[in-house]
Amino acid sequence: MAIVQLMIGVGSLCAQTAEAQDKPVVGVILPFSSAFEDIAVEQQRAVELALAESGSAFEIVFKDGGADVDTAVQAFQDLVRSQENLAAVVSCSSWASSAIHPLAAEKDIFHVAIGSAALKRTEPGHTIRLTVGVQQEQEQLAAYLTDFERIAVLAMDNNLGSSWIRMLEDRFPKQVVAAQEYNPQQMDIAAQLATIKARDSEALVLISAGEAATIAKQARQAGIKAQLVGTRPIQRAEVLAASAFTNGLVYTYPSYNQDHPFMSAFTDRYGLEPGFFGVEAYDLCTTLSRALEQGRQTPKALFEWYAGNTFTGALGKVTFANDGDASYPYIFKKVTESGFRVAEFQFPMLLTQTAQELNAIFKDMDRSVAAAAEQLSTTGLRGDRASAILETLFNENQYAYNCVTVDATGTIVNVAPKQYSSVIGEDISGQEQIIRLHETHQPVLSQAIKMVEGFVGIDLEHPVFDQDGGFIGSVSVLTQPDFFGSIISRKVHNFPVEIFVLQRDGTTIYDVNAEEIGKNAFADPIYDAFPSLKRIARKMVSQAEGEGTYRFQDRHMEHAVAKQLLWTSIGLHGTNYRLALTYGAGEIED
Repeated sequence: MAIVQLMIGVGSLCAQTAEAQDKPVVGVILPFSSAFEDIAVEQQRAVELALAESGSAFEIVFKDGGADVDTAVQAFQDLVRSQENLAAVVSCSSWASSAIHPLAAEKDIFHVAIGSAALKRTEPGHTIRLTVGVQQEQEQLAAYLTDFERIAVLAMDNNLGSSWIRMLEDRFPKQVVAAQEYNPQQMDIAAQLATIKARDSEALVLISAGEAATIAKQARQAGIKAQLVGTRPIQRAEVLAASAFTNGLVYTYPSYNQDHPFMSAFTDRYGLEPGFFGVEAYDLCTTLSRALEQGRQTPKALFEWYAGNTFTGALGKVTFANDGDASYPYIFKKVTESGFRVAEFQFPMLLTQTAQELNAIFKDMDRSVAAAAEQLSTTGLRGDRASAILETLFNENQYAYNCVTVDATGTIVNVAPKQYSSVIGEDISGQEQIIRLHETHQPVLSQAIKMVEGFVGIDLEHPVFDQDGGFIGSVSVLTQPDFFGSIISRKVHNFPVEIFVLQRDGTTIYDVNAEEIGKNAFADPIYDAFPSLKRIARKMVSQAEGEGTYRFQDRHMEHAVAKQLLWTSIGLHGTNYRLALTYGAGEIED
């Protein structure tokens, strides 16, 4: 604590110099004198490292927010009284941020919340939050807990802990058999553990921070054999040191950029790898520096610089909603004797979730095309009324490139938007999906083929019949395979997996490596040196789902590596694509 107090004093003293008074001041309130002291120190180090790298666009004053609301509020009031150039205040912890949020708004001071999974917003336009809201993490953890029949919860006695208990009890009213709270400042939890043991739970959810290792040890010594489950604050050095008790613990964690230079810079300087809290504090500092350097000095200007925008840093790609809340991916990790590792059980879950989202897009698109076909049966394929129907169809489909009507001869006769009118009159009767539609008079989804628009696209067509039931043509939504990437990229960002889409003729129609798109696994020379890839590709095109291993280049196309592969199918109307997920595997032979 003497070291911590010295560090706080240095930050404060720096801000009092004459030079510092010429710069805006950012007050950073961290819980130094609490059970979360190590988190506060990590955050402080990350902020100071960021300032050293980017230059001092502002001066920092560190304040101790303690372990309770009153201490955090007092620290905020001290900053307001002592700092004439106070441009922003940063708070850490859900209880501190929720308390400071309205006070900062009242004083018209820009406020940043870090380490705050729960934030009670009452004033718009003043607070941005780098921590992803607890709701997203709760949804992810709930997906894991679904398979457990008896769930116990041991949570901190604060707003964050209470919100988790409410969510789990609401989500699993029959499975939650025990819900206990504890004071993180007083770790006498024998009574709570006795209750949990008596309920014979299969999973024990720990909503904890610095106490997880202590809880796990006491739980195991009490004879509790339940699967330990946690959230982001679990990943701490003491948890790994206590692997005899914590081994196998599964927890949710932000999927930040492990290759960012900050990771190695922090490790080299302080001798240990930073966790999420340090990464978040680093990005806070670098983005705030950029905002101030660009002349964003007022609370309104600073808030608008973040809200609704996307930034890329140590956290990876972070998108801020209009209310100022950040969003970025979460993953499952697992405590092992060798370290904190990405949990492989989530990979099939991720593949399934991605397939469900893509299939939902196809189905929504299909419904809207079917409705347009029904409307066109009364208006015909040409004319202003038909054009209005196409415009509506286009506006309803986020991933549409254009929408057209095609007459019974296979000629495009109308298009929306009008900027693509050059395609009117084009004969597409030779395209495989048009041939199928004319033969069957049933809806079709094309393979990814070269379109008259000049690119490889995917075409969803529905037949159109006149009022007498006679076939008069079709209506379609055309999309580019890039739409796969718009969904997949945010699923795997900063995630140690790749997802690609393979057509059943062996052609890759989406991949993170652009040079692979359009290549055929059976015919392209780049695959000739990898017979295991060809074998797995043959299995993929013949089976709707499966798994296997193969060797190919890494995601940077630099080195041959072994890969584990899972795949499933997506599509409509008899046209199926293979959606595949790959990740690193042990050594295999070609």
